[in-house]
Amino acid sequence: ACKSVYAPEPFDVGRSLQAEIIYDGQLIKLTTTGAIDPAAGLGNYVEALVRKHDVEFNVIVTQMNGVDQPSESIHVLHVGKMRMKLRKGKTAIAKEYYSSAMQLCGVRGGGNAAAQALFWLAKKGFSVVLAFESERDRNAAIMLARRFAFDCNVSSSSPNSCL
Repeated sequence: ACKSVYAPEPFDVGRSLQAEIIYDGQLIKLTTTGAIDPAAGLGNYVEALVRKHDVEFNVIVTQMNGVDQPSESIHVLHVGKMRMKLRKGKTAIAKEYYSSAMQLCGVRGGGNAAAQALFWLAKKGFSVVLAFESERDRNAAIMLARRFAFDCNVSSSSPNSCL
């Protein structure tokens, strides 16, 4: 995990997770009781979506460049074969081709959206935290983006690099 608000995501299936917390000078280690189970049907859902050129997900921007966003208006995240795009209405907020500089990982969204958010560093100087309608959509978006990035010869990343 590369962010303190990390949430389990598809990359973690089959793994046990451990967190180290330093509080009042004491180190506390927490570990999952077992390996993370795969979400039922997620693989088939993603395989069906891979056939599309561009997949849209309704999202809410909860943070932009580390600043909380008060508006809860709906945005659309496009996960395409060559690039990702975030738009509100017809206005593109971010549009970036897959690159090794791009980061994407699951994060805690807070409240009811705990496992439904992702962190996207589109390029240096621009990042967003997006809340999805469901954990399934969030995980599908992550898996699609990683698959399409791999297809564009962007190196498959480790959990430390986040994409």
